[in-house]
Amino acid sequence: MIIRLRSRDGTERVEVPDNATVDELKGKISKDLSIPYEQITLSANQALLMSKNPAAFTDLKEGSRTLRGLGLGHGAMVFMKYDIERDVAPSVKCNTVPFGQHMEVADMMAKWTRIEPQEKPHCQSCSFDAQAANLFQSYVRDTLAFSIQRCGFLYGECDDEGSVRVHFIYEPPQEGSVNSLLLMRNAEEERRVDFIAHQLGYKRVGLVLTHSNAEDSERDFNVSGAQLALMAEMQAEGGEHFCTAVVSLAETEEGEPYVHFELFQVSDQGIKLHTDGLVAEEQEREDEEKMGFLKVTKDVIVAGKDTKEVDTDFLLVVVPILDHEGPLKCTFPVENRLIAQTANDLRAHLSAHKSREYCQRLADFHLLLYLSKHLDLNTDMALLVDAVKTHGTVAEGYQLIIDSIAGL
Repeated sequence: MIIRLRSRDGTERVEVPDNATVDELKGKISKDLSIPYEQITLSANQALLMSKNPAAFTDLKEGSRTLRGLGLGHGAMVFMKYDIERDVAPSVKCNTVPFGQHMEVADMMAKWTRIEPQEKPHCQSCSFDAQAANLFQSYVRDTLAFSIQRCGFLYGECDDEGSVRVHFIYEPPQEGSVNSLLLMRNAEEERRVDFIAHQLGYKRVGLVLTHSNAEDSERDFNVSGAQLALMAEMQAEGGEHFCTAVVSLAETEEGEPYVHFELFQVSDQGIKLHTDGLVAEEQEREDEEKMGFLKVTKDVIVAGKDTKEVDTDFLLVVVPILDHEGPLKCTFPVENRLIAQTANDLRAHLSAHKSREYCQRLADFHLLLYLSKHLDLNTDMALLVDAVKTHGTVAEGYQLIIDSIAGL
């Protein structure tokens, strides 16, 4: 399997057996990268790179532990620190300007952009409503079998300390393939989504992306260049606490599959590349070895080298991930999936929860979005969403209308 190694000199890769231990990984690093074994400190914690006390990082200190037993599989990122000075060959093609050739001001500005890892995210943590997360990942796992990429928009709230809580996931119209994703955003539907969210006191706080199973068999990157371009675009829109969950299919040490969630923010430099218009519009790749690189239109400096391709790992910052039980239920069928929502779904949902107060029966974002196709947004839906938010009474007239839509 491939293990990615990030150090002050950039990102490198080594190949080790599937059952390799920490000692074997360090031995491979020493042999392939010419770093003295005794100088190598490894950790899964990015803070190692900035630390003045590397000995405090002990998560990968026990040499006999297997990498898989420590949760490090194919494509895992390990952070590495050492004292020696190295001359590392660039992992991507470098570009030089011949003597005397004119350079545009924009090129000069880009040349001054030195891409470096960012130590801390702006988002302190992101907590997912467990039902909402499961509703998304179970569809990707059980129905799509991780055969194609999928995405969703995260909605919730953010406190003054920068901690985000996700309460529901909206899935926009989209077409996914093994290595790409095409969003077919519906402005009218998103207007209704944002209206319902705002009435509940929420806003768009993030994005969730998946990798396909075919990608994962050979993937040695966290996100592709195309995915990072989308992340940067939406984070620039959503603000500094906006974050992205990346969902993939992984294996335990015993070879058992499980769904793996990771959470990231695009670094400030990554956002600046987007806002300065330096991210290339076309990010699709035929060369699988370059899928984990972001194409930029001007040379930037990575690990002391000029390049137009940036390893996406340099532009990601890890965010702690938590879970909670939110105020909404997530049991109604989700919009824009292979099987469309129908009145039968509404009837089944209302019947299944008939012992509850009517406002509680409606306390599901996907159900409210379905109703918004049948009712006026600014009058009817505003009153219904307010009843859900405040646990108030739903007027009898609205109950009759909704029951009629459901065929009850």
